[in-house]
Amino acid sequence: MATIHEFGPYRLDAEAVMLFRESEPVALGRRAVTLLRLLVEQAGTPVSKDALMQAAWPGLAIEESNLTVQIAALRRVFADVEGGTSWIETLPRRGYRYVGPLVAAESGAGLPTSPAITVPDGPSLAVLPFSNLSGDSAQEYFSDGITGDIIAELSRFRSLFVVARHSSFTYKGKTPEIKQVGRELGGSGTWPKEACARSAAGCG
Repeated sequence: MATIHEFGPYRLDAEAVMLFRESEPVALGRRAVTLLRLLVEQAGTPVSKDALMQAAWPGLAIEESNLTVQIAALRRVFADVEGGTSWIETLPRRGYRYVGPLVAAESGAGLPTSPAITVPDGPSLAVLPFSNLSGDSAQEYFSDGITGDIIAELSRFRSLFVVARHSSFTYKGKTPEIKQVGRELGGSGTWPKEACARSAAGCG
């Protein structure tokens, strides 16, 4: 059973490693969500930088700046909520502490990852989240932005049904069988499109 952490308008699905605002997936990389999970599981308690880096980058020696980037990404997400920028407190030379709304944990079947979609007759297309192959976790927003832009542009064609962004992003960080995605997102007439993104080089 999946563990769901609820706080404010957010729900963190620990098993899927995804953050939702109400029922809408939030565009966050897996490392940022992993850090958030550790912080909310120890809400009100300081978490050391070493513990956070080991959780998000297990077995890797990384610069502390990588942790700073991920914490900043979390704060940008929470900035949409009044007072949200103060939910993660910096403890100089020590680490961070979650001091936001009360966290409630529950076990359940998890949030729906493949909601039922009514697809009209005719061609339909699902653009899956681009994979970030740059090796730089800070480029997650670049990859997500490209995906969102493509979905928005394709949606301009009235003859083509494009699966909504929030439905496509339930597959972020996963490697499902492409035909299965087509079935889950609307039946055999849905064509999922997957790709990768690098800011300076091609995919390979």
